[in-house]
Amino acid sequence: MAAAPRQAAPEACDLLIDNAVVMTLDPADTVIADGAVVVHQGHIAAVGDRADVTARYRPETVIDAGGAIVHPGFIEAHVHITQYTARSVLPRMADTDLTMGHWKGEITAEDEYASTALAAVDLLKCGYTAFVDPGTVFEPDAAAAAATDIGIRAWLTDPYVADRPDALAHRLPALVSDSFLKRWPKDRDAATARLGSQLHRNAAPNALVRGYVGLYGEDTASPDLHRAALDLARHNGVQFQQHLGYEPHAYRQAEAALGGSLIAFLDAQGLLAPDVTFVHMNVLRPEDIAILARCGVALVWCPYGQLGMMGHGGVEGRMPEAAQAGIAVGLASDIARCFNFDDLGTLAMLAAGATGRPATPQQILRMRTLGAAATIGAADQLGSIEPGKLADIVIHRPDCTEDIGIDRAFEVALLGRRASIDTVLVAGRRVVSGGRVLTIDEGPVIAAARRSARGIAARIGLG
Repeated sequence: MAAAPRQAAPEACDLLIDNAVVMTLDPADTVIADGAVVVHQGHIAAVGDRADVTARYRPETVIDAGGAIVHPGFIEAHVHITQYTARSVLPRMADTDLTMGHWKGEITAEDEYASTALAAVDLLKCGYTAFVDPGTVFEPDAAAAAATDIGIRAWLTDPYVADRPDALAHRLPALVSDSFLKRWPKDRDAATARLGSQLHRNAAPNALVRGYVGLYGEDTASPDLHRAALDLARHNGVQFQQHLGYEPHAYRQAEAALGGSLIAFLDAQGLLAPDVTFVHMNVLRPEDIAILARCGVALVWCPYGQLGMMGHGGVEGRMPEAAQAGIAVGLASDIARCFNFDDLGTLAMLAAGATGRPATPQQILRMRTLGAAATIGAADQLGSIEPGKLADIVIHRPDCTEDIGIDRAFEVALLGRRASIDTVLVAGRRVVSGGRVLTIDEGPVIAAARRSARGIAARIGLG
């Protein structure tokens, strides 16, 4: 009688997430109703049906999800991280001569650490595992230290790279002050000298904080500076980003000066490619979508900013259409002024509806995960639960009230709140458990943020 074939011994692994509803966000948007995820050495080693996965692996640690939803960590695709403590400042500035420029002109490295730390705590508790700052940190080492201490992934770029800052003062005076503009580069040589200052962070392959190349944008960079920044990004294999199309009236003025589409002009100049990301694009014409899709350009959608610009007129918001056309779209708060990070999906749904071009829940969920990863050139590493990717994973509470099980994309991307989040992993490391951040004492973080904000307010005379 032939002997039965020997079964392979279970493979050792660091962590097994068991008994989970796994929303993979893979190309097929697979949802595994009775699933498990294997994590080893900071990466996802396997994902699949619970019975199969648990038979093949011998974990050092097991997390029983209790039948709760498991999904890839959200990525905040664009947030002015060191202005987080200024969230309630603008209403107090009404009917004064003060602007946000005065606030930014007074920020110190200690203030930047305090703001980043507070934002990082809130991000993690809302199911975010990463954020991208657009080059508005004067001392990037301060933000990098806060992100590292708290255990969140971050991308930073060179601070305020521009050689035409007067353009910002002309177009958006509420954002500037003399003290703020004094901290910008004085000329093109000074701006060029700043380029690439954060790329040293990429030397360590597993570093939480990475560097990329960015311009402030919004017409503050000359064509020569734009080309130098893009060339540097391509030489180093990183993403190039800039603000574009925030204020519709100014965007249309630029197009009038060109005699046609700005996107078509940039395409003709060879400035559009998959390593390019534009942030805002509150004017997005139907013909632009085809160009951006063909060139592989990524977009970051800030729905709160778009809603604000609707009062000025001229908004053409087409981000759901862009996503449907295959363009990578990431969702972002910009500055979470009168909302929290966990409101972002709802804001996106409202903004899309207000433009008459509604988004689907699945689109919004993808914008918060894989789409956001693509806008920083990291879609091959993050944004979905697939073998080989980094283990940035969120586990919901099994008793969260929004998990009805009918439309899970809707329930996670729009209804989910911080109270729903039980566990967050970044590179396989547990940084949130039971809804509490494990890496730092939240009390001192909150106290430091309060001292920082009140100190800046006092220095600018905001009583």
